[in-house]
Amino acid sequence: MLPIPVPSHFRIIAHRGASAYAPENTAAAFALAVEMGATEFETDVQLATDGTVVLCHDSDLARYGHGPRLVEEMSGEELLALDMGSWFSPHLFADGRMLTLDELLAAHGDRVTYHLELKGSHPDLPRKMWEIVQRHGLAQSCIVTSFSLDALRAMRTLVPEARLGWLVKGIDAEACAKAKELELFQLCPQATEITPEQMALGRTVVPEIRAWGVAGSSQQVVKLIHRVVDLGCDGMTINWPDWVAHQPGSPVA
Repeated sequence: MLPIPVPSHFRIIAHRGASAYAPENTAAAFALAVEMGATEFETDVQLATDGTVVLCHDSDLARYGHGPRLVEEMSGEELLALDMGSWFSPHLFADGRMLTLDELLAAHGDRVTYHLELKGSHPDLPRKMWEIVQRHGLAQSCIVTSFSLDALRAMRTLVPEARLGWLVKGIDAEACAKAKELELFQLCPQATEITPEQMALGRTVVPEIRAWGVAGSSQQVVKLIHRVVDLGCDGMTINWPDWVAHQPGSPVA
């Protein structure tokens, strides 16, 4: 019964690339997402000690087989030398390297919309990240997200016109007040938590509501996809971008 049809305006966002099939945030994962028809990527940006903006979700490298070293305490040279593929599959992806944001944008240009999640706590990350975006002329192709309100406030001060999205568990009156204060573009609730009431509340303050956390067994993932679409969300991040497809002839928002 796959792919599941979604409205033409719905954002199918390849979560760290096609990360169910290839090691997350690697060139292989993003290239595969494109093969699957994805035109939107979500990725995680962190700042190395030498100012290199790298793509890595976890704050340390333990899950990738490199011990508890912290990304923010290593240089770009050290990080870019790491094998980031063998933890996923040593046969298929050995020696897949960590990417920089610069490499990702150079590879895909304006063919993709980028959802850039600010990770870590380095105060220079928003500025360094946006300098790279501007150098590639891709400001209009980027949405900056974070769980951290402080990071989003820093982005709003730095780039008043930036499209910002706040990753939240659910949408309540307090979240809406802060979204209005920061003039957010998106509220991004967890797929398992969002309700029709929360959708209605969020619609009063932001142009878009997109979900995260579409995960679990295959049956759970399918159920969550239907839940997110049926509630009227504007998109979702998903590790299986080929499990959904835009419905021909569906109305454009």
